Amino acid sequence: MRIDPDVCISCGNCIVWCPLGAIRMEDAAVVDRDACVECGACRRAGVCPVDAFRTESDERPYRFAFSDPSVAKPTGIAGRGTEEMKTNDVTGRFKRGRVGICIEPGRPGTGARFYDIEKITTTMARLGARFEPANPLTTLMCVQTGKIREDILDEKVMSAVIECDFPEPQLQKVISALDAIADHVDCVFSVSCIGRADTDGRVALEHTLRGLGIAYYPNGKTNLGMGRPLAAEVDEQ
Repeated sequence: MRIDPDVCISCGNCIVWCPLGAIRMEDAAVVDRDACVECGACRRAGVCPVDAFRTESDERPYRFAFSDPSVAKPTGIAGRGTEEMKTNDVTGRFKRGRVGICIEPGRPGTGARFYDIEKITTTMARLGARFEPANPLTTLMCVQTGKIREDILDEKVMSAVIECDFPEPQLQKVISALDAIADHVDCVFSVSCIGRADTDGRVALEHTLRGLGIAYYPNGKTNLGMGRPLAAEVDEQ
């Protein structure tokens, strides 16, 4: 995104709408192109009285596609990730005996560069992650190594969603590895886990998370998928 200095009237209305603080005031409002992730929030806010914004989506398609929720991705896969963690009871892709991991670098309000995202994906790959093929980020990397395309490593995006799964006994190693890598990335990231309950109602990942000192709230957020359950009792190893 850039602001046309010949059109801008220096009203400053747009500055507070940038989630990354990439707009500053000089003689006219100026966008820091390195900090800008092309999310379009400033323009969508509709606060510019003279429509001085000029998009640069064609020049920086991956920033645009991973940051603006209203556009299709050049990866050919829509959305930021799959709906899996909300509809598992219907789709049944996460089986008993496996734990799903969703990692989101960049939010809230800091953004992330692909080279930091790659530090996470390569770590997960070394631990044997099975990456979700219907995730747009997966199309940009080698699923065996977690390496992301070299030509986009310096690009900054609002956030990306990493989706993968592991055998349940790997969960402690995965969480410990993510804890270790947190000091080596210049962004924030959130981690979500999904596991299927056993037939007696117990959830195996609860014991692991509590053992790591992570609070477990089974009713903090509950998503129910209504329909025909497809989950097998035991996943193929």
